[in-house]
Amino acid sequence: MTGNPDTTIDAAVRAIRVADAERQTAQAAAREAQRRWEAALVAAVEAGHAPSAVAREAGVTRNRVSQLVSARRAAGQDDLAPGLPGSCPVR
Repeated sequence: MTGNPDTTIDAAVRAIRVADAERQTAQAAAREAQRRWEAALVAAVEAGHAPSAVAREAGVTRNRVSQLVSARRAAGQDDLAPGLPGSCPVR
């Protein structure tokens, strides 16, 4: 390396920070893509497609598709709380 050591270190630190920002952006995009993919699998099942067919098309196990559907339903129930359908407060 040539040049002032402080300048070289500053440039290296800047490069690390830029790379880290790019990494974080890529990770966020990957998480969003994963969320959309999982939502598409759930939507396919909710549209009436067989979980086994959805799993086969997606290259995952039927169990994974069932887990996603169950998680979606549980999240949907959480959104409805406290007035869940079929539940009545005990009096």
